[in-house]
Amino acid sequence: MKLRTMFLLLLLGSLLVTLGHALPALAQGTDSPTGKVRAVYFTSPLCSFCLQVEERDLPPLEAQYGEDLHILRVDTTTSLGQRLFQTAWDQYAVPLERRGTPTLIINDTVLVGAAEIPAQLPGLVADLLAAGGNDWPSIPGLEEAIALEEELEEAEGRPLWQARFLRDLPANAIAAILLVLMVILAVALTRPALWRSQSLARVPLWVKIGIALIGLGVALYLFNVEVTKTDAFCGPIGECNVVQQSRYAILFGFLPMALLGVIGYGAILTTYIYEQWLRGPYAGAMPLARFLLAVFGFLFSIWLTYLQPFVIGATCIWCLASAITMTLTASLNAGSGWGALQTLQKRGWKGYWRMLQREARRPAVEVATTPTARNPSTSPRRSDARKRSGQRRR
Repeated sequence: MKLRTMFLLLLLGSLLVTLGHALPALAQGTDSPTGKVRAVYFTSPLCSFCLQVEERDLPPLEAQYGEDLHILRVDTTTSLGQRLFQTAWDQYAVPLERRGTPTLIINDTVLVGAAEIPAQLPGLVADLLAAGGNDWPSIPGLEEAIALEEELEEAEGRPLWQARFLRDLPANAIAAILLVLMVILAVALTRPALWRSQSLARVPLWVKIGIALIGLGVALYLFNVEVTKTDAFCGPIGECNVVQQSRYAILFGFLPMALLGVIGYGAILTTYIYEQWLRGPYAGAMPLARFLLAVFGFLFSIWLTYLQPFVIGATCIWCLASAITMTLTASLNAGSGWGALQTLQKRGWKGYWRMLQREARRPAVEVATTPTARNPSTSPRRSDARKRSGQRRR
Protein backbone atom coordinates (compact mmCIF):
# COMPACT_ATOMS: atom_id res chain seq x y z
CA MET A 1 0.00 0.00 0.00
CA LYS A 2 2.84 2.34 0.82
CA LEU A 3 4.63 1.52 -2.43
CA ARG A 4 1.47 2.27 -4.42
CA THR A 5 1.01 5.57 -2.64
CA MET A 6 4.63 6.55 -3.22
CA PHE A 7 4.32 5.67 -6.91
CA LEU A 8 1.19 7.80 -7.32
CA LEU A 9 2.88 10.73 -5.55
CA LEU A 10 5.92 10.48 -7.81
CA LEU A 11 3.71 10.35 -10.91
CA LEU A 12 1.71 13.37 -9.74
CA GLY A 13 4.91 15.29 -8.98
CA SER A 14 6.38 14.58 -12.40
CA LEU A 15 3.18 15.79 -14.08
CA LEU A 16 3.28 19.02 -12.05
CA VAL A 17 6.93 19.60 -13.00
CA THR A 18 6.17 18.99 -16.67
CA LEU A 19 3.25 21.40 -16.61
CA GLY A 20 5.37 23.94 -14.76
CA HIS A 21 7.87 23.93 -17.62
CA ALA A 22 5.25 23.80 -20.37
CA LEU A 23 2.91 26.54 -19.27
CA PRO A 24 5.44 29.40 -19.46
CA ALA A 25 6.48 28.23 -22.90
CA LEU A 26 2.85 28.10 -24.04
CA ALA A 27 2.19 31.55 -22.60
CA GLN A 28 5.26 32.90 -24.35
CA GLY A 29 4.16 31.30 -27.59
CA THR A 30 0.78 32.97 -27.53
CA ASP A 31 2.18 36.37 -26.60
CA SER A 32 4.98 36.58 -29.21
CA PRO A 33 4.45 35.91 -32.92
CA THR A 34 6.23 32.79 -34.14
CA GLY A 35 4.60 32.51 -37.57
CA LYS A 36 5.80 33.47 -41.01
CA VAL A 37 4.40 35.95 -43.50
CA ARG A 38 3.69 34.47 -46.92
CA ALA A 39 2.94 36.36 -50.13
CA VAL A 40 2.63 35.53 -53.83
CA TYR A 41 4.30 37.83 -56.34
CA PHE A 42 3.22 37.58 -59.99
CA THR A 43 5.95 38.89 -62.27
CA SER A 44 7.06 38.79 -65.89
CA PRO A 45 10.52 39.14 -67.45
CA LEU A 46 8.94 41.32 -70.14
CA CYS A 47 7.68 43.88 -67.58
CA SER A 48 9.98 46.78 -66.67
CA PHE A 49 7.95 47.68 -63.56
CA CYS A 50 8.29 44.06 -62.37
CA LEU A 51 12.07 44.36 -62.68
CA GLN A 52 11.97 47.56 -60.68
CA VAL A 53 10.03 45.96 -57.81
CA GLU A 54 12.15 42.82 -57.99
CA GLU A 55 15.47 44.64 -57.75
CA ARG A 56 14.63 47.72 -55.65
CA ASP A 57 11.72 47.01 -53.31
CA LEU A 58 11.63 43.31 -52.40
CA PRO A 59 15.30 42.60 -51.51
CA PRO A 60 15.42 45.08 -48.57
CA LEU A 61 12.29 43.54 -47.03
CA GLU A 62 13.59 40.00 -47.47
CA ALA A 63 16.93 40.99 -45.94
CA GLN A 64 15.19 42.67 -43.01
CA TYR A 65 12.88 39.81 -42.07
CA GLY A 66 14.90 36.83 -43.32
CA GLU A 67 13.09 33.53 -42.98
CA ASP A 68 10.05 35.24 -41.45
CA LEU A 69 9.07 36.54 -44.89
CA HIS A 70 8.50 34.16 -47.79
CA ILE A 71 7.62 35.73 -51.13
CA LEU A 72 6.75 33.15 -53.78
CA ARG A 73 7.65 34.44 -57.24
CA VAL A 74 5.45 33.21 -60.08
CA ASP A 75 6.47 33.85 -63.69
CA THR A 76 3.31 34.65 -65.67
CA THR A 77 4.98 33.83 -69.00
CA THR A 78 4.92 30.11 -68.13
CA SER A 79 1.83 27.96 -68.54
CA LEU A 80 1.60 27.35 -64.80
CA GLY A 81 2.07 31.02 -63.95
CA GLN A 82 -0.46 32.16 -66.51
CA ARG A 83 -3.02 29.68 -65.19
CA LEU A 84 -2.47 30.73 -61.58
CA PHE A 85 -2.62 34.42 -62.50
CA GLN A 86 -5.96 33.97 -64.23
CA THR A 87 -7.24 31.94 -61.28
CA ALA A 88 -6.14 34.65 -58.83
CA TRP A 89 -8.03 37.30 -60.82
CA ASP A 90 -11.20 35.25 -60.59
CA GLN A 91 -10.62 34.24 -56.97
CA TYR A 92 -10.25 37.82 -55.71
CA ALA A 93 -12.57 39.48 -58.27
CA VAL A 94 -9.84 41.81 -59.52
CA PRO A 95 -11.31 44.51 -61.82
CA LEU A 96 -10.24 44.46 -65.44
CA GLU A 97 -8.43 47.78 -65.17
CA ARG A 98 -6.23 46.39 -62.35
CA ARG A 99 -5.25 43.15 -64.03
CA GLY A 100 -1.59 43.27 -64.87
CA THR A 101 1.93 42.74 -63.58
CA PRO A 102 3.46 43.24 -61.14
CA THR A 103 0.83 41.92 -58.72
CA LEU A 104 1.42 40.84 -55.13
CA ILE A 105 -1.21 39.02 -53.05
CA ILE A 106 -0.74 38.88 -49.30
CA ASN A 107 -3.50 37.54 -47.09
CA ASP A 108 -6.66 38.83 -48.86
CA THR A 109 -5.03 42.04 -50.11
CA VAL A 110 -4.16 42.48 -53.79
CA LEU A 111 -1.42 45.02 -54.56
CA VAL A 112 -0.89 46.03 -58.18
CA GLY A 113 1.82 48.17 -59.71
CA ALA A 114 5.30 49.48 -58.90
CA ALA A 115 3.86 52.26 -56.71
CA GLU A 116 1.27 50.34 -54.69
CA ILE A 117 3.47 47.38 -53.74
CA PRO A 118 6.38 49.30 -52.09
CA ALA A 119 3.96 51.74 -50.44
CA GLN A 120 1.76 49.17 -48.66
CA LEU A 121 3.77 45.94 -48.42
CA PRO A 122 6.14 46.91 -45.53
CA GLY A 123 3.26 47.89 -43.26
CA LEU A 124 1.28 44.74 -44.11
CA VAL A 125 4.28 42.53 -43.37
CA ALA A 126 4.88 44.20 -39.99
CA ASP A 127 1.20 43.91 -38.99
CA LEU A 128 0.95 40.26 -39.99
CA LEU A 129 4.13 39.34 -38.14
CA ALA A 130 2.79 41.03 -35.02
CA ALA A 131 -0.39 38.98 -35.41
CA GLY A 132 1.52 35.70 -35.68
CA GLY A 133 1.94 35.36 -39.44
CA ASN A 134 -0.41 34.22 -42.17
CA ASP A 135 -1.02 31.38 -44.57
CA TRP A 136 -0.68 31.32 -48.34
CA PRO A 137 -3.42 33.07 -50.34
CA SER A 138 -6.32 30.79 -51.23
CA ILE A 139 -5.47 30.40 -54.92
CA PRO A 140 -6.46 26.99 -56.36
CA GLY A 141 -3.39 25.22 -57.73
CA LEU A 142 -0.90 27.32 -55.79
CA GLU A 143 0.55 24.20 -54.16
CA GLU A 144 1.99 23.25 -57.54
CA ALA A 145 3.97 26.49 -57.71
CA ILE A 146 5.17 25.98 -54.11
CA ALA A 147 6.32 22.46 -54.98
CA LEU A 148 8.09 23.80 -58.07
CA GLU A 149 9.98 26.33 -55.96
CA GLU A 150 11.06 23.56 -53.59
CA GLU A 151 12.23 21.48 -56.56
CA LEU A 152 14.33 24.35 -57.86
CA GLU A 153 15.95 24.73 -54.45
CA GLU A 154 16.69 21.01 -54.26
CA ALA A 155 18.12 20.99 -57.79
CA GLU A 156 20.88 23.41 -56.67
CA GLY A 157 21.49 24.82 -60.11
CA ARG A 158 21.04 21.61 -62.06
CA PRO A 159 18.43 21.37 -64.83
CA LEU A 160 15.06 20.61 -63.33
CA TRP A 161 14.46 17.56 -65.57
CA GLN A 162 17.75 16.08 -64.41
CA ALA A 163 16.89 16.54 -60.74
CA ARG A 164 13.49 14.92 -61.31
CA PHE A 165 15.02 12.03 -63.24
CA LEU A 166 17.47 11.26 -60.42
CA ARG A 167 14.73 11.00 -57.77
CA ASP A 168 13.87 7.43 -58.72
CA LEU A 169 16.72 6.48 -61.00
CA PRO A 170 16.02 2.73 -61.56
CA ALA A 171 12.35 3.16 -62.51
CA ASN A 172 12.93 6.38 -64.45
CA ALA A 173 15.77 4.71 -66.39
CA ILE A 174 13.41 1.89 -67.42
CA ALA A 175 10.85 4.48 -68.55
CA ALA A 176 13.52 6.35 -70.54
CA ILE A 177 14.66 3.16 -72.31
CA LEU A 178 11.07 2.27 -73.15
CA LEU A 179 10.52 5.82 -74.41
CA VAL A 180 13.47 5.53 -76.81
CA LEU A 181 12.19 2.21 -78.17
CA MET A 182 8.69 3.63 -78.62
CA VAL A 183 10.01 6.65 -80.52
CA ILE A 184 12.01 4.35 -82.83
CA LEU A 185 8.89 2.26 -83.42
CA ALA A 186 6.85 5.41 -84.09
CA VAL A 187 9.28 6.34 -86.86
CA ALA A 188 9.06 2.81 -88.26
CA LEU A 189 5.25 2.96 -88.27
CA THR A 190 5.42 5.74 -90.86
CA ARG A 191 6.83 3.27 -93.43
CA PRO A 192 4.16 0.84 -94.66
CA ALA A 193 6.67 -1.39 -96.47
CA LEU A 194 8.19 -2.49 -93.17
CA TRP A 195 4.90 -4.05 -92.04
CA ARG A 196 4.13 -6.28 -95.05
CA SER A 197 5.78 -9.26 -93.36
CA GLN A 198 3.72 -12.45 -93.32
CA SER A 199 4.95 -13.22 -89.80
CA LEU A 200 2.70 -10.51 -88.39
CA ALA A 201 -0.29 -11.94 -90.25
CA ARG A 202 0.42 -15.37 -88.76
CA VAL A 203 0.17 -14.15 -85.16
CA PRO A 204 -2.83 -15.98 -83.65
CA LEU A 205 -5.94 -13.97 -82.96
CA TRP A 206 -6.02 -15.09 -79.33
CA VAL A 207 -2.59 -13.51 -78.79
CA LYS A 208 -3.80 -10.14 -80.06
CA ILE A 209 -6.97 -10.30 -77.99
CA GLY A 210 -4.98 -11.42 -74.94
CA ILE A 211 -2.67 -8.40 -75.19
CA ALA A 212 -5.65 -6.05 -75.40
CA LEU A 213 -7.26 -7.79 -72.41
CA ILE A 214 -4.09 -7.30 -70.35
CA GLY A 215 -4.12 -3.60 -71.22
CA LEU A 216 -7.80 -3.38 -70.26
CA GLY A 217 -7.09 -5.07 -66.93
CA VAL A 218 -4.29 -2.61 -66.13
CA ALA A 219 -6.50 0.35 -67.03
CA LEU A 220 -9.36 -0.98 -64.89
CA TYR A 221 -7.02 -1.42 -61.92
CA LEU A 222 -5.67 2.13 -62.20
CA PHE A 223 -9.20 3.49 -62.63
CA ASN A 224 -10.25 1.69 -59.45
CA VAL A 225 -7.27 3.27 -57.65
CA GLU A 226 -8.32 6.73 -58.82
CA VAL A 227 -11.99 6.27 -57.92
CA THR A 228 -11.46 4.70 -54.50
CA LYS A 229 -8.51 7.00 -53.66
CA THR A 230 -6.47 4.01 -52.48
CA ASP A 231 -2.75 3.38 -52.84
CA ALA A 232 -1.62 1.34 -55.83
CA PHE A 233 0.72 -1.60 -55.42
CA CYS A 234 3.99 -0.50 -57.00
CA GLY A 235 6.48 -3.25 -56.22
CA PRO A 236 10.18 -2.77 -55.44
CA ILE A 237 10.72 0.15 -57.84
CA GLY A 238 8.62 3.02 -59.06
CA GLU A 239 6.29 5.50 -57.38
CA CYS A 240 2.88 4.75 -58.83
CA ASN A 241 0.98 6.81 -56.30
CA VAL A 242 3.01 9.94 -57.04
CA VAL A 243 2.02 9.61 -60.70
CA GLN A 244 -1.61 8.86 -59.84
CA GLN A 245 -1.80 11.92 -57.60
CA SER A 246 -0.19 14.32 -60.09
CA ARG A 247 -2.25 16.73 -62.13
CA TYR A 248 -1.45 14.71 -65.25
CA ALA A 249 -3.62 11.87 -63.97
CA ILE A 250 -6.67 13.95 -64.91
CA LEU A 251 -7.21 15.02 -68.51
CA PHE A 252 -8.95 18.32 -69.25
CA GLY A 253 -9.62 18.71 -65.54
CA PHE A 254 -12.39 16.09 -65.39
CA LEU A 255 -11.42 12.91 -67.30
CA PRO A 256 -9.28 10.39 -65.39
CA MET A 257 -6.45 9.14 -67.55
CA ALA A 258 -7.18 5.54 -66.55
CA LEU A 259 -10.78 5.90 -67.74
CA LEU A 260 -9.47 6.99 -71.12
CA GLY A 261 -7.40 3.79 -71.18
CA VAL A 262 -10.46 1.69 -70.33
CA ILE A 263 -12.37 3.31 -73.19
CA GLY A 264 -9.50 2.83 -75.62
CA TYR A 265 -8.87 -0.84 -74.88
CA GLY A 266 -12.61 -1.49 -74.78
CA ALA A 267 -13.00 0.01 -78.25
CA ILE A 268 -10.11 -2.09 -79.61
CA LEU A 269 -11.63 -5.29 -78.19
CA THR A 270 -14.99 -4.31 -79.68
CA THR A 271 -13.46 -4.20 -83.17
CA TYR A 272 -12.15 -7.76 -82.73
CA ILE A 273 -15.55 -9.02 -81.57
CA TYR A 274 -17.48 -7.20 -84.30
CA GLU A 275 -15.16 -8.42 -87.05
CA GLN A 276 -14.63 -12.02 -85.98
CA TRP A 277 -17.93 -13.05 -84.35
CA LEU A 278 -20.72 -10.56 -85.01
CA ARG A 279 -19.70 -9.92 -88.63
CA GLY A 280 -22.17 -7.11 -88.99
CA PRO A 281 -22.33 -4.45 -91.72
CA TYR A 282 -18.98 -2.86 -92.54
CA ALA A 283 -17.08 -5.50 -90.57
CA GLY A 284 -14.32 -5.09 -93.16
CA ALA A 285 -13.60 -1.62 -91.79
CA MET A 286 -12.63 -2.99 -88.37
CA PRO A 287 -8.90 -3.48 -89.18
CA LEU A 288 -8.65 0.16 -90.19
CA ALA A 289 -10.58 1.37 -87.13
CA ARG A 290 -8.51 -0.84 -84.82
CA PHE A 291 -5.24 0.40 -86.30
CA LEU A 292 -6.24 4.05 -85.94
CA LEU A 293 -7.31 3.49 -82.32
CA ALA A 294 -4.06 1.68 -81.53
CA VAL A 295 -1.91 4.36 -83.16
CA PHE A 296 -3.68 7.11 -81.22
CA GLY A 297 -3.22 5.19 -77.96
CA PHE A 298 0.41 4.46 -78.86
CA LEU A 299 1.24 8.12 -79.50
CA PHE A 300 -0.60 9.12 -76.33
CA SER A 301 1.42 6.52 -74.41
CA ILE A 302 4.65 8.07 -75.72
CA TRP A 303 3.62 11.40 -74.22
CA LEU A 304 2.70 9.82 -70.89
CA THR A 305 5.94 7.83 -70.78
CA TYR A 306 7.89 11.05 -71.33
CA LEU A 307 6.04 12.88 -68.55
CA GLN A 308 6.85 10.32 -65.87
CA PRO A 309 10.67 10.47 -65.64
CA PHE A 310 11.27 14.00 -66.90
CA VAL A 311 8.29 16.08 -65.70
CA ILE A 312 6.68 14.26 -62.79
CA GLY A 313 9.93 12.74 -61.56
CA ALA A 314 8.32 9.38 -60.79
CA THR A 315 7.45 6.30 -62.80
CA CYS A 316 4.36 4.10 -62.54
CA ILE A 317 5.11 0.49 -63.47
CA TRP A 318 1.42 -0.08 -64.25
CA CYS A 319 1.54 2.82 -66.70
CA LEU A 320 4.60 1.31 -68.40
CA ALA A 321 2.76 -2.00 -68.68
CA SER A 322 -0.13 -0.23 -70.40
CA ALA A 323 2.29 1.53 -72.75
CA ILE A 324 3.84 -1.84 -73.69
CA THR A 325 0.47 -3.47 -74.44
CA MET A 326 -0.59 -0.50 -76.57
CA THR A 327 2.74 -0.60 -78.42
CA LEU A 328 2.29 -4.31 -79.18
CA THR A 329 -1.31 -3.73 -80.30
CA ALA A 330 -0.26 -1.01 -82.73
CA SER A 331 2.57 -3.19 -84.09
CA LEU A 332 0.47 -6.32 -84.60
CA ASN A 333 -2.23 -4.38 -86.46
CA ALA A 334 0.12 -2.26 -88.57
CA GLY A 335 0.10 -4.61 -91.59
CA SER A 336 -3.68 -4.86 -91.96
CA GLY A 337 -4.09 -1.22 -91.01
CA TRP A 338 -1.71 0.08 -93.65
CA GLY A 339 -3.32 -2.24 -96.20
CA ALA A 340 -6.72 -0.73 -95.46
CA LEU A 341 -5.32 2.79 -95.60
CA GLN A 342 -3.71 2.19 -98.98
CA THR A 343 -6.96 0.73 -100.30
CA LEU A 344 -8.80 3.78 -99.00
CA GLN A 345 -6.28 6.07 -100.69
CA LYS A 346 -6.71 4.30 -104.06
CA ARG A 347 -10.49 4.01 -104.07
CA GLY A 348 -11.46 7.10 -102.13
CA TRP A 349 -14.10 7.15 -99.41
CA LYS A 350 -17.02 6.35 -101.70
CA GLY A 351 -15.26 3.48 -103.44
CA TYR A 352 -14.02 2.13 -100.13
CA TRP A 353 -17.52 2.09 -98.60
CA ARG A 354 -18.97 0.45 -101.74
CA MET A 355 -16.30 -2.25 -101.48
CA LEU A 356 -17.25 -2.84 -97.84
CA GLN A 357 -20.91 -3.07 -98.80
CA ARG A 358 -20.14 -5.70 -101.46
CA GLU A 359 -18.08 -7.68 -98.95
CA ALA A 360 -20.95 -7.49 -96.45
CA ARG A 361 -23.44 -8.83 -99.06
CA ARG A 362 -21.15 -11.55 -100.37
CA PRO A 363 -21.53 -14.02 -97.45
CA ALA A 364 -25.34 -13.78 -97.68
CA VAL A 365 -25.22 -14.54 -101.43
CA GLU A 366 -22.88 -17.49 -100.92
CA VAL A 367 -25.12 -18.92 -98.18
CA ALA A 368 -28.19 -18.56 -100.40
CA THR A 369 -26.60 -20.20 -103.48
CA THR A 370 -24.56 -22.99 -101.90
CA PRO A 371 -27.48 -25.32 -100.88
CA THR A 372 -29.05 -25.24 -104.35
CA ALA A 373 -25.75 -26.11 -105.93
CA ARG A 374 -25.45 -29.16 -103.70
CA ASN A 375 -29.12 -30.29 -104.02
CA PRO A 376 -29.22 -33.57 -105.97
CA SER A 377 -32.62 -32.82 -107.39
CA THR A 378 -31.33 -29.71 -109.15
CA SER A 379 -28.03 -31.18 -110.35
CA PRO A 380 -27.58 -30.84 -114.15
CA ARG A 381 -26.38 -34.43 -114.50
CA ARG A 382 -29.37 -35.84 -112.62
CA SER A 383 -31.82 -33.78 -114.71
CA ASP A 384 -30.24 -35.01 -117.99
CA ALA A 385 -30.43 -38.63 -116.82
CA ARG A 386 -34.10 -38.22 -115.99
CA LYS A 387 -34.81 -36.83 -119.47
CA ARG A 388 -33.10 -39.80 -121.17
CA SER A 389 -35.00 -42.30 -118.99
CA GLY A 390 -38.26 -40.59 -119.90
CA GLN A 391 -37.51 -40.76 -123.59
CA ARG A 392 -36.67 -44.50 -123.39
CA ARG A 393 -39.95 -45.24 -121.61
CA ARG A 394 -41.82 -43.56 -124.37
